Amino acid sequence: MMADSSENRTADSSENQKEKCCTDEDLESGIADLSENQKQRSYFCTDDDPESGPIFNPKVSQQRYTFVRELIRSYKSKKVIDMGCGECQLIVRLKREMCIEQLAGIDINVNFLDASKHLIQPLLYEYIHGREAPLEATLYQGSIAECDSRLQGWDLLAFVEVIEHLEDDILQKAPYVIFGFLKPAVVVITTPNKDFNVLFPDMETKFRHWDHKFEWTRQEFQEWGDQICTTYGYKVRYTGVGKGPDGTEHLGTCSQIGVFERLEKEGGEVLTDTTQKELQPYVVVQHSIHPYKPDTKSIQDKILLEAEYLTNKLSLDASRQNHKEEKKEKGTEMVSVNEVEDGQFDDAEEDDLQCDFQNNYSSKVHPRTCEINDTNTRFYEDEEGNAMFEVPLARLMEFDSLHQMCSSSIDLLRSVLKSSKKLTLSSDELSVLYLQPAEKSLLVDESDLQDEEICKQTLVHVHKEYVTEESWDD
Repeated sequence: MMADSSENRTADSSENQKEKCCTDEDLESGIADLSENQKQRSYFCTDDDPESGPIFNPKVSQQRYTFVRELIRSYKSKKVIDMGCGECQLIVRLKREMCIEQLAGIDINVNFLDASKHLIQPLLYEYIHGREAPLEATLYQGSIAECDSRLQGWDLLAFVEVIEHLEDDILQKAPYVIFGFLKPAVVVITTPNKDFNVLFPDMETKFRHWDHKFEWTRQEFQEWGDQICTTYGYKVRYTGVGKGPDGTEHLGTCSQIGVFERLEKEGGEVLTDTTQKELQPYVVVQHSIHPYKPDTKSIQDKILLEAEYLTNKLSLDASRQNHKEEKKEKGTEMVSVNEVEDGQFDDAEEDDLQCDFQNNYSSKVHPRTCEINDTNTRFYEDEEGNAMFEVPLARLMEFDSLHQMCSSSIDLLRSVLKSSKKLTLSSDELSVLYLQPAEKSLLVDESDLQDEEICKQTLVHVHKEYVTEESWDD
C-alpha cells in the first residue's frame, strides 16, 4: 500500500514517506534501504503548482481505507487479512471494527513490521473499557508467493495498492496463493487506473510511483480479474474511488477496485491440496490479544438503557439551566453539590409518582412551563415541585451511540421505549416524558450549604445502570 504522490497531494509529507516493498526481489535489490529522498521521488508538480492535476478531498488513500472498512461492515467479516500491510495504516483502522475478531497483516519487509508492531497492541483505554468482542491481531513476515495454511478460508482479504509493485514471477504466483489456496470468502483488490493518468502532467509514458512495475488500464485489470473468476470460482464487481473533475467520467476513477466473492459449492472444501494443510512459512513478528468484556444484552436492552441514560442526561442539563436562570433572576448564585448520599429515595415511590403524573398529567401541570433551548427539552413543574421533562426522539437520535444502535431508525427507538418503566412516550409518540421528583433536585441554594445536614440529604437522580462510556462524538 504505497502512497502514490499523485493521489495524496493534500497529505502531509510524512504520509508520502510511508512506502513499502512487497516482494523478495525488492529486498534483494536494496529498495528497502533507499533514502527517504529517493522514496519521495515523484513525477508530478508540487501542490503549489495549479497545473499539477486533480486535488482529492479526502485523499485517495483515505477513500480506499474507507471503502475497505465499509465492505467489512457490510459482510460482517470476522477474520480479515491485509496482504502487503506495510506500515499497518489499514490495520490500525480495522482494529476499531467491532465485527473483526481475527486480524492478520502480511508483508515481506520485516523492518516495516518491526517499526509498526506496536500499532496492533491494545491501547490503555481498551484495558479499562474492553471490546464487546474478542480480537487477536498478528503480523507475519512472508511473501505473497508462499502458501500458509493458517490463513486459509478467512472471511476477507484486502490487497490494497500492492499488485502493481510485484515482479512478473511473483505476479504469476499471486492468484493461486490468494484464490486457489487461501480461498477467502471475499477479496478486495485496488490498483491505479492507468486511464486516469492523462489528468496528471507528463504521465502518459510514466508510472505514478518509482516502485511500480506496471499500471493497468481498466480493460487490462478487468481481463485479469475475469480470468481469475473463471479459473478459481469467484464472481467480481468493479468499482473505484477518487473521482476526477466534471467531464472526465469517461476516464474512470483514480484508483480502480475489484471485489471478488467466492462461489459456494455444495459440499465443497476450502482446501484443494491436502498435502499443503500444514504449510507455515510465515514468521510471526507480533501477536496481540485484546481485552474484551462479553456483552450478553440484547440490542433492545442496549437501546433502552442508552435512551434512558441520554434522557436523564438531557433532563439534568435542562434542570441545571432552568435553576440557574431562576436564581439569576433572584440574584442568588447556585452551587453544585458533588458529595451527596444516594439511595435515600425509594424506587417504588418514584414509580408511583411517575404513574400518578402520567395519569393526571393535564390536571397537575403548573401554569409555569419553559423550553430549554440548549437541550431542546421542554420542562414542566407540577404543584408539588415534581419536574416533568419532554425530550424529542429526534434529539435522542442525534447522539451517535443511539443512532448506530437503532440503525438510523427512529421507529425502532419508539417501539423499544414502549417497554420502558422509567420513560413514557408522549401522546403523539414524537417525544419521551421523564419525571424527576422534587426530592431529587441536583442543585441547592448557597444559603442551604450553611446547614450540613441539608447538604447530606440532597439527592441526585442518577441510576446506576445509566453509567456508560462517554461518547466524545456527541
